[in-house]
Amino acid sequence: MITDIHAEKLLVISDLHLGNPFSQAKRPTVEFLNWAAANGYDIAINGDGFEIAQVSFTRIAKDVPEVFHALKSFTSTGRSLYYVIGNHDIVLENFLNDWGGFKMAPFLNVKSGGKRIRVEHGHLYDPSFVNNPELYEFLTWAAGLALQLNPSLYKVWIAFEKFKSRYLWGKKDLKSLAAAIEGAPLTHIPGEHPAFREAALELSVRGFDSIVFGHTHHAGEVLLETGSRYYNSGSWLIGTPFIHIDDGHVTVEKWNRTWQPKSAAAA
Repeated sequence: MITDIHAEKLLVISDLHLGNPFSQAKRPTVEFLNWAAANGYDIAINGDGFEIAQVSFTRIAKDVPEVFHALKSFTSTGRSLYYVIGNHDIVLENFLNDWGGFKMAPFLNVKSGGKRIRVEHGHLYDPSFVNNPELYEFLTWAAGLALQLNPSLYKVWIAFEKFKSRYLWGKKDLKSLAAAIEGAPLTHIPGEHPAFREAALELSVRGFDSIVFGHTHHAGEVLLETGSRYYNSGSWLIGTPFIHIDDGHVTVEKWNRTWQPKSAAAA
């Protein structure tokens, strides 16, 4: 199983949740894969690419064939496709490994442009998942039923998480919002539990210049006390955020058909 890789040009996406009744990720994922292959990028799917915990089997039957075809076309170009296992797709690990197109990993230590970058799904730092795994699994299943009845509830939940982080998890989030307004680097990603920032800080102490998590569905960038930066790749349930890595330079971007790297766009 691969954990240490070298990649000068790497794109990181996470939390596509293909098969989830709310996921709209199929078409942009196919377009994204085709663009990445044509432009010489490797790709890391940082967990929860496929949905099992909240699965709609009718939906996954519609989503998976076209996406798998695009995945096979991508790997046929010689580019590398890494898959970091997340909590929603952990039961698929053997299946994905046997399929042969993915390079499976529990996490990735990426060397790019002389920088060290850690890519990890991040569910192991989620207090709810770690402290009460059975309850977490039940609530995840229940949430899946709720989404089938009313998919818009997902947006309500995301808004609630931002409210909770702002008013129940301390003043750090207020500082982040103020920093965002002023254009300064965030100190905390709105909507996230502080445990994720703390985990990223610990990894930075171990020598990583950048740390990339998924899992929380809240995309963003944080400047840590060590000078390293923490990024979250967000979710493709209601948007198309991704992490762009080029020669060690890391940014949070939003995918669309006309997107180009800033250096290329300026040329």
